[in-house]
Amino acid sequence: MPKKLVVALLLAITFVGAILVVISMLRKNEAVVYNESYIWHAETDRAGSTGVLVRGKKIHYIKNDLSKLVFALNKVVADSEAARAQGDGVKTEFPRIKVRKIEQQTVFVQIENDQYLTESMGSSGAQDYLAEVTYTLTENPGIKSIDFVFPAGDHAMPGLYTRESFADYRTIDGDGRR
Repeated sequence: MPKKLVVALLLAITFVGAILVVISMLRKNEAVVYNESYIWHAETDRAGSTGVLVRGKKIHYIKNDLSKLVFALNKVVADSEAARAQGDGVKTEFPRIKVRKIEQQTVFVQIENDQYLTESMGSSGAQDYLAEVTYTLTENPGIKSIDFVFPAGDHAMPGLYTRESFADYRTIDGDGRR
């Protein structure tokens, strides 16, 4: 075989291999950019009287993988809180969740950087955060309740939460359906 043909064949094989690796990564969602469409997120209704929880349109892609749900929550909350806090110029540690254990359909969640949750988000912000985490993690078919572990503060209390804990919220699907 001529040398040029061998080199061209090797380049073609390398190129096809690279394409297969990229396709494989995309299938495993390793290259997914998580945003609000992968979690439940809180909004205020137009009248401002009740909270609304909106189910992300893409949450069904990751609902069976608890670690992806946790990653999406931590990323989206940090991004949205950072956007709100940009004006004050103060470096802030936003709350992050870390799964400690799972027992009998209950996830025990440690809140890291809990002071932001308990002292800086306000009562409604903290309540929205707990609702978002609870609804998002209970999308997983094996999870029915969340046991939040953090020191009690002015705006948030630790303990066991279920979707029923947030009965005063209105829920809608990401496409606008209730």
